[in-house]
Amino acid sequence: MTEFVGRIALVTGGAGAAIGSATCKMLAARGAAVVVLDENERRTHATVRALTEEFGTEVYPVVADVADRQAIDDGLARVEAELGPIDILVNSAAINVQGSIFEFRPEDWDRVIQVDLTAPWYLMRKLMPGMRDRGWGAIVNVTSVAAYIGGGGREGPYSAAKAGLHDLTRAAAIEGGPFGIRCNAVAPGLVRSKWVDKQADRYQHFVDATPLRRHGEPEDVANTIGFLLSDQAAHITGQIINVSGGWYLTP
Repeated sequence: MTEFVGRIALVTGGAGAAIGSATCKMLAARGAAVVVLDENERRTHATVRALTEEFGTEVYPVVADVADRQAIDDGLARVEAELGPIDILVNSAAINVQGSIFEFRPEDWDRVIQVDLTAPWYLMRKLMPGMRDRGWGAIVNVTSVAAYIGGGGREGPYSAAKAGLHDLTRAAAIEGGPFGIRCNAVAPGLVRSKWVDKQADRYQHFVDATPLRRHGEPEDVANTIGFLLSDQAAHITGQIINVSGGWYLTP
């Protein structure tokens, strides 16, 4: 598949063990030059090496905290100098500090909002003007089913950030649409990872409550992202696609 040949794609949290790395792999497999942005240096360079060896495409590392604006500015400048302007943005990086609203520390609230909501806005703010000038751009924000359910009582800041990201997605779709920029989001449920597998008993009730009776796989989400970025979705923008096996439907 070569639908993204000639495109430069940036994925935040791109070295993450689940959705981020699966999305980078999907994009590389379809011919894009991929920018892996992640704060973990070892994992970032390992991901770049693996993708380069497997697909032979151009893969570029940016080691940065997504909430550090100076680091983001520097990284984007290097990418543009080395590869060219970014056409595709996937905001996948996120953190989730759990706790009751009665006990949640203000500094943890600030950090969750910075990473999960403000950082995606800042990257869109940095990249959308160039997309506008070139007449094409595709953005997918990774949100969560938590945005619909208030975080289940333990994820208030995370669910609030993700709900905010839903509306930011729609705002970007409205403003970017006249210039050929599409912006959509995917809202996964619980996605399989080594961390989830190690706590299988704890999360079994999620499987039992899911109509499809399984956790999501990283590839399930990455393939939906790929569709939304592609020309197959050329007339889709401002949409939130739920990728949870129907889990959020259950009472």
